[in-house]
Amino acid sequence: MKTTLLQENLNKALSIVGRFVGNNTTLSILENLLFTADKEGLKISATDLETGIVFWVPAKVEKEGFFVLPAKKISEFIASLPAEELSLNQKEDKITVSCQNYKATFNVSSTEEFPKIPTIKQKQDINNVFTLNAEGFISVVSQVAFAAANDESRPVLSGVRMNIDDKKLQLVATDGYRLSLKTISLKEKIEMPTTIIPARSLEEIIRILAMGEKEEEFKVGFTKKNNQVIFSFNGIEITTRIIEGTFPDFEKIIPKEGNSKIEIDKESLEKAVRTTSIFARESANIIKLEIKSGKLKISANAPQVGDNQISLDIKQKGPDLQIAFNWRFLQEFLSSFTEDEVLFEGNGSLQPGIFRSSKNPSFLHVIMPVRTES
Repeated sequence: MKTTLLQENLNKALSIVGRFVGNNTTLSILENLLFTADKEGLKISATDLETGIVFWVPAKVEKEGFFVLPAKKISEFIASLPAEELSLNQKEDKITVSCQNYKATFNVSSTEEFPKIPTIKQKQDINNVFTLNAEGFISVVSQVAFAAANDESRPVLSGVRMNIDDKKLQLVATDGYRLSLKTISLKEKIEMPTTIIPARSLEEIIRILAMGEKEEEFKVGFTKKNNQVIFSFNGIEITTRIIEGTFPDFEKIIPKEGNSKIEIDKESLEKAVRTTSIFARESANIIKLEIKSGKLKISANAPQVGDNQISLDIKQKGPDLQIAFNWRFLQEFLSSFTEDEVLFEGNGSLQPGIFRSSKNPSFLHVIMPVRTES
């Protein structure tokens, strides 16, 4: 194999692809990258078996070939090179990297053990390809994925349920203590199975999608076995497994409406929660909300540190209410919330708190309350 390309293009590709390299000590091949040079350019692949990436880098290929290299070593070396043209020249089981007065030779490994990563370009293995709006998808994932569980004790809760019905894309995630749901409209009707996708894979996809060149649309496809889904954009294809299992019947646990309702400025609420968390962190992360006479009092009490109270003006409808939440859940919700005003609804101190937008009914967030002695 022999190819030439720009250092900055290869360095950018390696910095992105490197995030998908596996750390599985029993499968050392996953700590490597697969390089493939063909008529389309230089293709770099990585996978941790849950999520895989294929990144096409513009390159002049004089001789086609493929090889496997340790991800960390090649990435560190390429990053240290000047921003000039470099060459990759393979002879038998060695690859030589040259750039100006820099030169290094790496031992390459066999490609036989490297897992196959499907791509949309391999049409024989893919079906049901459709397009989605990039900006809308970034928005919906940002407001939902954070509510998924971080552990794997219940795999379905570590994923985001993705469903398309009647020109509407709905994403929902829950860890059992909170739930986030967002719906966006589509330009046309799309056929796709209801799918549970790992939340961390979706978060990585939108991170890369947002940092690249702006595209109005990107492609989504499913493998023919319907056990993997592929996202294709900007010369990058990311493949992730589909989580098997039954997602909780979330519609039954979402309260329809709360008796106590308030509207409050999002920025003021977020600042108050952040300030009160200084004390809540020393007291089981509990933050108390008291709605009374057109005011919202936010407080936390840490016996070994002290306590604090913040009073905010609100628009109140319905009876007074006292309720407590984990401050982290409130903070993460507010960080993802894009509207200026938050509509909060509650039905008692032990009933779920409902957070909405007064202007946009497509978003809903539910947080379970914390039981307190008082």
